[in-house]
Amino acid sequence: LANMAITACFAGPVFNILIGLGGGFTKLNTSTGQASAEVELSPSIIVGLCFLAVNCLLVVVSGLVVNSGHIPKGYGYVALGLYVLYVFASIGLQFYDPEQE
Repeated sequence: LANMAITACFAGPVFNILIGLGGGFTKLNTSTGQASAEVELSPSIIVGLCFLAVNCLLVVVSGLVVNSGHIPKGYGYVALGLYVLYVFASIGLQFYDPEQE
């Protein structure tokens, strides 16, 4: 049961992203006839992706490398701290205006 929960944590969001982007770009292609579209990543999305990558890397390192297949209970505090940092970084980005400099 634990393996299914860990798999769902990674596979669920990936599935949603792939279906969401696939459906959106299919609709764009059928309505406009464009074969490609330019996508711009905002700074808040880049920060979110960076924190997501760090969390995934920490799960793999703590689960596979350090603890031979088991994620320790204390990792929850690490993940919570990482989330708090992400929230503060996201809030800080909302008040940051690069045109002021």
